[in-house]
Amino acid sequence: MKIVPCFLLLTMSAHAAVSLNQLETFASLNGWESGSQNPNPPSILADSGPLGPGDPTLRITSNGGSGAGGKLIAFNQSAWSGDYLAEGIVAISASLRNSGSTTLSIRLGFDGPGGRFVTAVSPVAAFSGWSGVLFDVRPSALISASGTNAAATMAGVTEMRILHSSAVSFTGAQISSTLLVDNLRAV
Repeated sequence: MKIVPCFLLLTMSAHAAVSLNQLETFASLNGWESGSQNPNPPSILADSGPLGPGDPTLRITSNGGSGAGGKLIAFNQSAWSGDYLAEGIVAISASLRNSGSTTLSIRLGFDGPGGRFVTAVSPVAAFSGWSGVLFDVRPSALISASGTNAAATMAGVTEMRILHSSAVSFTGAQISSTLLVDNLRAV
């Protein structure tokens, strides 16, 4: 049995998890949430991914109301935090499927030392089948959503979000819809 000093265990657990080619296939929530008061938190759907039976996916649902759960948003403060620049991550690819009746304007959002930033919109048509999307996460491609230094944020991401908003927003827009997400990869 190997004995590991306590200070090393603390350092290991605090280390951010993002890495180049990291792949999220949603066998579990793995830190994805939407806030404690959301009546429809993100969930895992078995057998619903692009590969069909045996392929789970993340379901993000919003009710369009003005309170908790009204916005299509999910965030991760663990598995997708860290230094994207040092890891050489320039994009995030994903498989997306819109189960709602309105075209969605999907963005990724990042929070960190330089403030909040979002990617350009990737539209996902209403009642779409699965489609591949590539989000450019280079600091030069990000749009300020109250941030002042995209490079500083991407060197120390504390939260990554998946959200719907046609306008530049880190908090998203109200809509009643469901988005399925699979095969999230750092490239």
